[in-house]
Amino acid sequence: MPDRNCLILTQYRNEGQYNDFIGKFYHFPASSKKNYLKQFDNLPIEIVYYEPDKKGEGVFYGYGKIKTPPFKDKREDGYYFVAISDYREFSNPVHFKNEYGEIIEKIFNEEFYNYNNAVRKINPKFLDELCLDGGILLNFIADAHLLQVLGEQLIASERVGILELVKNAFDAGAVNCNVRIEKVPNLSEIPENLYRYNHLDGPVIIIEDDGSGMTREQIEFGWLRPASTIKTNVKDRLKREKERAIKEGKLEAYNRIFEQAKQANKGRIPLGEKGVGRFACNRLGSKLVIKTKTADNEYEYLLEIDWDDFNLIDGVYKNLDDVKVSLNRQPSSWDYGERQSGTQLIIFGGRDGFELTEQEIKGINRTILKLNSPNPNPNLSTPLFKATFECPQVKELDERIITKKYDPVFQIYGLVDEWGNFEYDYTFTPPYNVPLAGFDHKDKQIDLKTIESKPWFRLEQGRKLWRKPACGAFYIHIDVWYRDKPWIGHTEDDREFKRYLEDYGGISIYRDGINVHSAELGTETDWLGLRQRQIKQAYRMSYYHMMGNVEIDQSSNIDLIDKTNREGMIKNRAFQDLTDLVKAVTYFVENDYINKRNEYNVLSGDLIKEPRPLRKFSKQSAKIISNINTNYDIALDQYKLFEDIEELGDISERRGRLVQLSSSLKNLEKNLKQIEEIQDMLTEQAGFGLGIAVALHEITKTTSNFYFGILEVIEKGYFDDKKLEELKDTSKALESEILRLSPLRALRNEEALKFNVSKSIKYVQSVFKRRFNSLDIEFKYNENEDFEIVARYGALNQILTNLFDNSCYWLDNPDFTHRKVEIQLNSVDRTMVIADSGPGFHDSILPYLFQPGASLKFPPSGIGLYVCKHYMNLMKKRGDIYLARERDKIKELNGAQLILDFSKVNY
Repeated sequence: MPDRNCLILTQYRNEGQYNDFIGKFYHFPASSKKNYLKQFDNLPIEIVYYEPDKKGEGVFYGYGKIKTPPFKDKREDGYYFVAISDYREFSNPVHFKNEYGEIIEKIFNEEFYNYNNAVRKINPKFLDELCLDGGILLNFIADAHLLQVLGEQLIASERVGILELVKNAFDAGAVNCNVRIEKVPNLSEIPENLYRYNHLDGPVIIIEDDGSGMTREQIEFGWLRPASTIKTNVKDRLKREKERAIKEGKLEAYNRIFEQAKQANKGRIPLGEKGVGRFACNRLGSKLVIKTKTADNEYEYLLEIDWDDFNLIDGVYKNLDDVKVSLNRQPSSWDYGERQSGTQLIIFGGRDGFELTEQEIKGINRTILKLNSPNPNPNLSTPLFKATFECPQVKELDERIITKKYDPVFQIYGLVDEWGNFEYDYTFTPPYNVPLAGFDHKDKQIDLKTIESKPWFRLEQGRKLWRKPACGAFYIHIDVWYRDKPWIGHTEDDREFKRYLEDYGGISIYRDGINVHSAELGTETDWLGLRQRQIKQAYRMSYYHMMGNVEIDQSSNIDLIDKTNREGMIKNRAFQDLTDLVKAVTYFVENDYINKRNEYNVLSGDLIKEPRPLRKFSKQSAKIISNINTNYDIALDQYKLFEDIEELGDISERRGRLVQLSSSLKNLEKNLKQIEEIQDMLTEQAGFGLGIAVALHEITKTTSNFYFGILEVIEKGYFDDKKLEELKDTSKALESEILRLSPLRALRNEEALKFNVSKSIKYVQSVFKRRFNSLDIEFKYNENEDFEIVARYGALNQILTNLFDNSCYWLDNPDFTHRKVEIQLNSVDRTMVIADSGPGFHDSILPYLFQPGASLKFPPSGIGLYVCKHYMNLMKKRGDIYLARERDKIKELNGAQLILDFSKVNY
């Protein structure tokens, strides 16, 4: 480290001729009487100011630097000035004497101390200690290298960088923006006259728009100022106004302010959040030329920047404001269009590690094609803005998004309001070769919060209420395709389309009609959790099955904020709420996606899921083979049944092979019977899992109460009678909950027995007692209509447990204040109607009600009602479960109503 040159400069703060020059200039004598000129020979110099106690306070009070030589005072002969820079005042000036009355400079600067010298040396260690004891006031200093960091490291990729610069054109009120890339090394050569900027080093990137252009002030205090607040001032003001309007209940006033802000900004609220996107220019090339013109100027401004000037040279750091760039004016050099305003960026010179390939060029083109929303909200008028792209060295660039060529199988679109209610249109349009009926649902509605309700609850005075989503209202449109036959073909076009979905599928977010969160990014980060979900269960839907867009606008979605690197949005409450609501829409569509495919597979015979019918087929096949062996002349083979079947061998081996085949089919039948038994066992274990989850819910609560009760006693250090009684009650409750577990399990080898259905109702009611109480659910049933059945007691317990659990899930909703679960027995028809006062079954789930995997609950197990039907069908003489018909419904309840039908079951 080089030697430091340090001085003390004596200067009064309130007395003296030049006290107003403190921190700027120092005035000193250089005459025959007193000459300090030689003290300033060795630059740079660090200084500390000292005010003597004669006319001042006797304190050291500030720090600065001298970087340039002194110059003569032209008015006063024998005196000089020297410039002071980087002045830092002390927050707590240091007195020249310590607490013992000793002069500290005599102690710590003895070598140079001479009170009579107004300018004297000070050792660096003492200077540093004075600064620290004085609480030197520091501030952040931007290094020139900052621009490289902003450009090369915060902008995630070249594609993102170009997109950022195009969005700046949108913020400038442009209607048109064109991006051109030319002179790209390693791409095909073309005639030089086809280049617009052949004299510049390639690659050359030109981005030009017909926006408002920039004034000198906007260039100086906006473009040249990193993280400038010129754009964000508008948004910050709107946020403050909205918060105030909500507090005062005057949202209409906010809406007026918002419209005024839009008009003042050419009909748009700026997309930019951080004021750093323009430094993508640094990443894209080593040099930049900016030409910009406003409508009221006859000339254009010309700003030229060499980004290498900002780099570290020979280990010497530069402050950002030390690097100068020149601003000039010149006659208009390009066509500014009808509005006679706009901006042109010419980026050239390339960057190490930045190589534009043909594939990357095509990717940039697709990104720009997707900049505008493909399916905008029809109820909103978005500002007209069109971005185009050209690269003369690459042929056959896409001119439109490829998905427009293929009609989606599912399409859903509509508005999600500020409370998460989704009003939608929804279609299912199978291709002509799939024999399924389509549907076209119009003006339907669902509260998306109910699909996964937990994140949306808030407690107020002990009451559970809905929380309002922080993301605001938005429009959503999703198109969904199947990726296999017969839903899509195997032509080259079909394969290209599937590749496109793999690369670009997913859901994009558009703000004011402009893409701010690409589908590719969403897929990469798995923002909806669909990829991870599909890895575990391959039948589910993922990003490469869909193309969609979410439309937000800054009037209602101002809390959704872009990350600085433009790789997504800041994960605040607003973005999490948006994610949860969009995810709920995909779950909603997924039910049909899974079940329509299953429906087709059943109809087409392509897939038999149940082992029972397969067992029948194998049994029938074995009989056919046996009859052929017995009644058919195998050697003559009159009907040529065995022609071209090499596996049966020649005539001498044929009969033996047929016997083996018949035996194999019988073994297959036995194997399928084993599979059937395993399937039944797994179904029953799944049912037990659902039941045990309910019981464990209560056990967990009871155990928690017991634990915290013991903890309280330990902290107090003694038992009191009241607390002891509470712990005894809790212990008994825990014991009773554990004892309740065994009847929940319906064992396959459990003997069928005769019992009253009310026995099972009472048992399951006891399991749900605490949960019913916590949710304030009223339960009743008409025991006077009780009847007997012969069945496995645990099976009916499982069925009622699943149905009660469903009711609790859907009644746990602040919209339902009068919560009821009711069972209506009919001893004549031997039926049981189970009903609740919840929202009922949504239309979308009705076709798949008892199929595995179909559910609007979260997490969507989709096996509860399937297990119920399984248990009912296994009862002797076969029971059943189905939707209650209108005549069977309990009239005062509007929720879900199901019938357990025991009319054929033994009793």
